[in-house]
Amino acid sequence: MRQLTIVFFVLTVFSCTDKNKNVGADQKIFDRIEFVYNLKETIDKDVWGNFNNKVYDVPLVYFTDTSSYIANPTEKFISIFQPKLVYETKDLKIFKTEKILDSIPFHMETGMTLGDPTDDYDYHSPFMKCSSFEMAKKTIQKVKSTEQWTTMIMHEYFHGFQYKHQNYMNYYENNIVQIQPDSLTTVYDNNIWFKEKMDTENGLLLQAIEATDRVKTDSLIAAFFQLRQERRTLTKEKLNLDIESFEKCYETMEGTARYVEYSLYNKFSTMGQDDKLQKSDTSYKSFDQYRQYSIENDPWLFTTSKTTYFYAVGFNMARLLDKLQIEYKTRLFNEGGLSMEDILKNR
Repeated sequence: MRQLTIVFFVLTVFSCTDKNKNVGADQKIFDRIEFVYNLKETIDKDVWGNFNNKVYDVPLVYFTDTSSYIANPTEKFISIFQPKLVYETKDLKIFKTEKILDSIPFHMETGMTLGDPTDDYDYHSPFMKCSSFEMAKKTIQKVKSTEQWTTMIMHEYFHGFQYKHQNYMNYYENNIVQIQPDSLTTVYDNNIWFKEKMDTENGLLLQAIEATDRVKTDSLIAAFFQLRQERRTLTKEKLNLDIESFEKCYETMEGTARYVEYSLYNKFSTMGQDDKLQKSDTSYKSFDQYRQYSIENDPWLFTTSKTTYFYAVGFNMARLLDKLQIEYKTRLFNEGGLSMEDILKNR
C-alpha cells in the first residue's frame, strides 16, 4: 500500500454557537484554520476557479505536539476515531482526537492510501495534514510568519484539489504512481549531461516568458521542445528510462501547486490595514516583508538548479501559458492525464 505524499483573504463574520463558548487556548488554532479556509475562497475567486468548490474539498488535519484537530472530516474518519466536535460555524466543523493521530514529527503534505482496498480512513480519500505554525517554525527556518506558513498549506491543499478530480486520479494511479518524483530527482542529480540540458530547457522557458514579441516567443518555445526531445531520447538510450509521461505529470502536478502558492506572495504584497480580514495571530506588520515583492528575490521558485527541477519547469509553463493567454485551468485535471506540456505544444 502506498501513502501518497505529494503549498486573498475574505471578511467572514461568524456568530458563535453555544458549543463555541469558552474555547480558551484552542481559539488560536480555530482562528488559524478559519484563516486557511478564507484563503481558499479568495484563491477560487482570483486565481483558480472551483478551488473552493465543496466537491473538491479535503479535510484538514492540524497537528500540535500533543493533539490533532480535524476540520470537516469524512464520516469514515469520524466512525474510526470518534473525535469530539469542539468548534462549529456555518461551513466549518472542527473535531479533536483524544490522542495525536500519528507520531510523525512534522507534517506538510496531502496524501492518501492507494492500491488494493483497505479499511484505512484515507483510502482513495485525500487528507491535508499540516503541523502548527510553531512546529513549522522550529522545523523550517525560513518560516517566520503565519503568512509564510499558509503559502505552504495552500500548495498542499491544491494537491487535494487535484486528487479530487476522478479522471486525473485514475490516470495517475494506473499510469504514473509506479515512478515516484524522487526517481526523476535522482536522474537530475546524478547525471551532469541531464542536468545541463534540463537547465538549458528551463532557461528557454524563462526567455519565452520575457520575450516582447510573439515571433521570438514561438521561436524559443520551438527550441525548448527540440532540446526536450533530444534529452528524453538520450535518457532512454543511456539510462533505459522513458521519462516523458512521468515528467509531464509531475511538472503539471507540482508546477500548478507552486503557481497557487506564488499567487499568495503577490496578494500579500498589496495587503494593508484597509483590508478587512478575519485575523488569527497574524500581524499586519508581517505583510511588510512582501511590500514591493519581486519574484527575482525568490529564484528557488523558477530556477531548476535551486529547486526540484520539475517544480520550476511546471511553474514556468503555467506563467508562459498565462502570458500567451491560453486557457488551461479549466482543462487540467478534468481531462485525465492532460499536461501543461501538451497544451503548450498544441497551442
